[in-house]
Amino acid sequence: MRRAALTSCTAMRLSESPAQTRQSAALAHAGEVAQWVVLLLGWIWLGEQGMLLGWSLASGVVPVALWWAVRLLCRGSAWALRAAPAVVGGCGLLTACAVLLPAKVAGLGSPATLLALGLLGALWGMWSALIETRNPVSTFQLGPLAWHPVLAAGAVALAWRAPTAEWAAWGESFLLAVCAAVFFARERVMSVRVLVCPGRLAAVPELLASSAMGLMMGSLWLGNAWCAGLGWSNADMVMAHLALMACLPSLAAFGLRALGSARLSAERQTFTSLGLLAVGALMLLGSSAAHGVLAMLLPSLAWAVHCSRLRASVGGAKPASAWPGRAIALALGPALLVWVGFVAPQQGPWAVKAALALLGVLAVARMVQMRLVWRREQVQPPPLSAT
Repeated sequence: MRRAALTSCTAMRLSESPAQTRQSAALAHAGEVAQWVVLLLGWIWLGEQGMLLGWSLASGVVPVALWWAVRLLCRGSAWALRAAPAVVGGCGLLTACAVLLPAKVAGLGSPATLLALGLLGALWGMWSALIETRNPVSTFQLGPLAWHPVLAAGAVALAWRAPTAEWAAWGESFLLAVCAAVFFARERVMSVRVLVCPGRLAAVPELLASSAMGLMMGSLWLGNAWCAGLGWSNADMVMAHLALMACLPSLAAFGLRALGSARLSAERQTFTSLGLLAVGALMLLGSSAAHGVLAMLLPSLAWAVHCSRLRASVGGAKPASAWPGRAIALALGPALLVWVGFVAPQQGPWAVKAALALLGVLAVARMVQMRLVWRREQVQPPPLSAT
């Protein structure tokens, strides 16, 4: 067996022929596109089905919140780290088949349909956690231009905008099946064996931008105030959200690189992301259409800056140390989305605004803390010489 070298969170082969190198590179790029397809379809498809199939609990956001919660719980777990390639591919194939299940059992009544949709959300979440755990290298470090999310968004848009709902279900099932095949081939051909994945133990500042983007994607089918005020159709809102989540990070990464962001530390990028999140929360105080657009655009830009940051290995961690971070991520993500779903029927758009405002306040608090730490480091006297 060839020797392996630790690179980020994975072990990669040291010696490969030129043909093997090209094949590995092609599968790495294909895997990035497939991972974005799985992520974007999870937000769009599960949210839409929760609304269309009449899930009255929490305004239909429970399926997408369940998928989000399972992703957070399983990502970086020992099971995900040790899974065989067959498990990754098989879980994806089951998810692709399960996409067709809710519509097939719709005639059996609402309880059967909702059970099928809940099972689909949980299975999809497990698969998403698997592929995210086993692919910790950022898309934005693979080349000068991150085209992968843009291509994935185009594929998702084509599948979602099929002439009929049945054709859309079959198209999305086929798309997920192709993704499952890509992940299986990547793990088999590249012989990647995951060792540790410290990047999965995200700190609170790194959770805020992701939670804000997740709230906007999860509340898409609740009729966000900024989208409703612009008079957009459902299709227009879906395309806008796909562009914000997939295309904006690519543009932000390209812009930062063009401006020479290599000298911008990860902490500075985190601070910038938090600042955008805080200013976006302030835009919620306005009532004009411009304020509404900025309230959606600025948190999305915060997510884009968060995505394009460099990721560095920080060493291993005990499994128990992940649970406080998981609990905070669950509270600021799926739990907050379910709360929005419960409150939205009575309070309308105020529910989403209140959730984003909470994240903005937390972002300001974290920015103040970071500034104090930096000031303390600047005034700290140099260490005394031993001579």
